[in-house]
Amino acid sequence: MKLHTMGTKIYDEKDGEVLLRGVNCAGLEWDAGNESVLRSALIAADEWNANTIRLPVSQDRWFGWCPEQKDPDGAERYRALIDRIIRELAERGCFLILDLHWNDRGDRTVRSGQQKMPDNNSVLFWQDAAARYRDCGTVLFGLYNEPHDVDWEIWLDGGPITEADGTVWESVGMRTLLKTVRGTGAENLCVIGGLDWGYTFKGFDAYDALLEAGGNIVFDSHVYPWKPLDWDRDVGEAASRCPLLIGECGHYGDDAEPREGKQSLPAAEWVPRILSWIESHEYHLTAWDFHPHAGPCLISDFDGTPTPWYGALVRDYLRRDR
Repeated sequence: MKLHTMGTKIYDEKDGEVLLRGVNCAGLEWDAGNESVLRSALIAADEWNANTIRLPVSQDRWFGWCPEQKDPDGAERYRALIDRIIRELAERGCFLILDLHWNDRGDRTVRSGQQKMPDNNSVLFWQDAAARYRDCGTVLFGLYNEPHDVDWEIWLDGGPITEADGTVWESVGMRTLLKTVRGTGAENLCVIGGLDWGYTFKGFDAYDALLEAGGNIVFDSHVYPWKPLDWDRDVGEAASRCPLLIGECGHYGDDAEPREGKQSLPAAEWVPRILSWIESHEYHLTAWDFHPHAGPCLISDFDGTPTPWYGALVRDYLRRDR
């Protein structure tokens, strides 16, 4: 079932066109032993008809560096849980996007979390993870979650990052991560997010550089109600050159006041609008998030009960015959 791209489309090994339609299942980025993620992923596949799960992970937990992983087998238990999720989804004909969501600025003593860019330990992660899954055709590699507060030059090739407290660390660019994956012999499709917390490709001009680094890529845009509403302007150039995944999207509900910013439209307008836009352009989708405490939430409990303002519409969209 290994996937490949031609133009702006994704195809399987028999050259049948594939549309990725699914959800994110958060939890393993912050808790190495969170087995509820497996249950959530299977509910999404079995009951919501998702054919793709985007699985956020932490490179530090992959290597067993986090506080809850105190015994020598902590890293392998984390990897084994990911293996099981991949295996059980594959038995259902589902794909999994292994999403490098949290990292550490290249310093394992730094608490794992969302950073502006990947780091040298991200290279180690992809050397190991890509080699582990290079023969698994249902696994896609999400190279880095949400680059932000850098320019396109740093995005492509990395460079020094200065934090608000004056700390300086060396980031790694998307070209290096893609080359790292390809250097393991892995031909798996790679998913690459834009700037502004993964939202925009406005001003992007490095497509040829990524093709030379290994190709077989999908661009990833994270679209939320606090972002501009001119989505074609902000992601259109990337979508005209290769497949586009809306790797995250969601609405908190009309009564919420998200820390990220004011939501531009009520849920009853915004959610149908983005689903219609995705459908009309034949973009790919993994909605955020199939977890009752990782907002914007698709579900209100671990039994998969959809939130009425958002999750119910996404569930119906995924169940729709195409």
